[in-house]
Amino acid sequence: MTSSSMDIEALLKKLDADRDAYFATQQQLYALLANNGAASNISRPAPSIVPPSPRPNSHRVNQLSASDIDNLTGSDGISSIAKTSFVSGEDEDASDDDEALYVQDPLEKTKFDGEQLRSHLRNNDWNDHSQAILKSLFTKTGRLKHENLFTAGEVPNEEGAHYSLYQVFDVGNDGTPLPLHTDTHAFKKMPKDQALWHLIKDINADPARLRQAVGRITILREPSPLVFAAIHLTMNKLFDMDEIFRHLVQQGTTTAYMKRAYDEDPRKRKSFVFSFEFFTIIGDDCHPMSWQESDRERERPEGHIPISRCSSVVALALVGNPIRKLKNAARRAKTQYGYVYSPWSPWHVLNIECYPDWKSNTGSHDSTKHYVNGPEAFLNTLLVEYKDAQKRFEEICKRIGRLITPPAEFMFNGELRDKLLFEDKDFTYSRRYFWSFQTLGTMNQSIRAMVDAYEDTFTDAVWNGHHYTLWPLTDDSSRNAYWRKRMTSLRKDFNTEIGRLKDLMHDNDILRKEITNLRDNLFSGTSVLESRKSVEQTEITVQQGQNIKLLTLVNMFFLPLTFVTSVFGMTNMPTEASFWRFGVVMACVCVPFFLLIGSMNTNRGMRFWREHVHRSLTYMWSWITWWRGKPKTEQSDNNESDENPNARPLNGRSLSASQGIVERTNQFNTTPTDSSSDALKITKGSISFDQPSSSNVVLSQTPPNIINDKKPEGREKTGTWPTPAGNAQAPSPPRSAPRSITNDPTPTDPEKAKLKESGEGKTNGLGIWRRFKAGRRAEPSQKCDV
Repeated sequence: MTSSSMDIEALLKKLDADRDAYFATQQQLYALLANNGAASNISRPAPSIVPPSPRPNSHRVNQLSASDIDNLTGSDGISSIAKTSFVSGEDEDASDDDEALYVQDPLEKTKFDGEQLRSHLRNNDWNDHSQAILKSLFTKTGRLKHENLFTAGEVPNEEGAHYSLYQVFDVGNDGTPLPLHTDTHAFKKMPKDQALWHLIKDINADPARLRQAVGRITILREPSPLVFAAIHLTMNKLFDMDEIFRHLVQQGTTTAYMKRAYDEDPRKRKSFVFSFEFFTIIGDDCHPMSWQESDRERERPEGHIPISRCSSVVALALVGNPIRKLKNAARRAKTQYGYVYSPWSPWHVLNIECYPDWKSNTGSHDSTKHYVNGPEAFLNTLLVEYKDAQKRFEEICKRIGRLITPPAEFMFNGELRDKLLFEDKDFTYSRRYFWSFQTLGTMNQSIRAMVDAYEDTFTDAVWNGHHYTLWPLTDDSSRNAYWRKRMTSLRKDFNTEIGRLKDLMHDNDILRKEITNLRDNLFSGTSVLESRKSVEQTEITVQQGQNIKLLTLVNMFFLPLTFVTSVFGMTNMPTEASFWRFGVVMACVCVPFFLLIGSMNTNRGMRFWREHVHRSLTYMWSWITWWRGKPKTEQSDNNESDENPNARPLNGRSLSASQGIVERTNQFNTTPTDSSSDALKITKGSISFDQPSSSNVVLSQTPPNIINDKKPEGREKTGTWPTPAGNAQAPSPPRSAPRSITNDPTPTDPEKAKLKESGEGKTNGLGIWRRFKAGRRAEPSQKCDV
């Protein structure tokens, strides 16, 4: 062991001796106060100065002399020392001196050494969030590579070591938190990490001490990675430290994990965790840790506000056996039973704060406070966190207000007004207003989460001690009654702080409305400026158009001249000098061209030429269409007249509907080959057109033709047709007989009656088409009598 290590050990032993002497002096003070109260009628001795005892910390109460005690003792012999509540500011009654009202069971003895810490770092199964915090320890130059984990001076790549702050308090059975951290010469020589390690590695390890701790408060502000590892080792049996590290690293919202009596992990059943998340302005010479969300810009422009995400955890662990076993009534419960722990059990309070600033509150706990149990110490620490968050939120709100509010010079400086009204090329104010508006909205969400976490967790049942899992009070003893009284004061302080946070949200909303108005004014002014510039650009564009128009007219003037001179400059033109031809051509080309261009240069001329050109093109297209259709019509008429010389001329029009159907049906009049099939025979000779406006169709009495390839039964090879039974009509002419359309055939009276009876005497085209379809669908053995 080196000489420096021997000096440190000697100083630590001296520090322990000084602490024991302090405890003894405090006990003598309490005994003296009690004796003075009992002997109130006995003359007091001459005051003498009590030699002061060594005090390890300036936060402790100054030592009192006998004269001071005599002055502070009333005529009734009871000390009139004012004991003020930390949270409410109200004077406490004399019951604070009753030790029976406080936790009496001491904490379990624990002890660790440096080798256990090194082994824990190497062998523990660290999760992702823990690795993000401890990664600098495992590098090539990390602490694990050093012979001594706690080295003097700064270590390369160490995060937060230069502004870390650690506080450790041991709370005795009188409820007084006594600080273990001191400003003595021994601790000043030690690195911060090593000093903290000596404070937290042992709990009640020395049985010779008169004052055993019933509770411990550990506060770590911006701890270094090695301190994170040390706290993980010493408190992993009390808290799920992996869960706490996850709350610090993982981005989320303020959440309370207070009602976990049915959890599978026994550490979570007896621990109560409050995870905070809010924001702060990065302090001077402060650097956020690598796993913290923060502003990483090195060059900060004017008015820039560097903001970092803050995270902290306040946790309480109740040590001891449960006082109640609960049946889990949940339908999908993973555990069958839950356990409730007494608020009067020995306890640990852990507070880890990751704030890259200098605004930490170092006076939250001192020897003037008295905590009856662990929940009270936890609630006091929680209240301090709410105050710290409210203080940081107010600072950000003030900085944003100064950022967006115009200075007083705005009223007298026109250039400054124009600068605020019109946007510059870098969009400075648009960016500023957008960032401020969104940042205030994010802050309000964070504040709302903090308020909701408190209101959802600490209900009336919790404050009254009637909650079935969270610090229940099982009887109406004097200690429980005193605890309810203390809870009432705490509740008032919490409600006051929650009210301030709600007012801060309201102020942020008002500031966001002001930002919206400023942004709208900026957009309006910028829009007006852009409109003016657009008008100027339009005027410039119009002027440029006029210039281009002038150049175009000049080019148009010389274009026909260039054309004529080019034609006459050809080598195949006559070589004799004859200027009259050149003049005539020049006049014939240039004069119409100039007239055309001049007329088209006006709106009226453009309309004139557009209308006339459109009309001319329409006439030309109509003529082309008529010329292309005329030969086909004449050829069709000639063919029709050749086929039927007796047909009535169609007077240059197409066939009507009935005539078209007749022509279509004649296409099916092929040579019949099957007598079993019926066919409909409609010849042109059986149709007469008496009037041009209508068509009268008269069906002949000839037998129907068969539209089949089969020959009808009884047909002679000579081409004659058999006469159906019961029909004395003459056989129809052969198929080779020429068809003709005549105007005179008319049906006889019996045929008219038959047609009228069958409804087939209609002469329109639709009736003919229906009769044709009926004949096509007739059975082969039937005859289509049409």
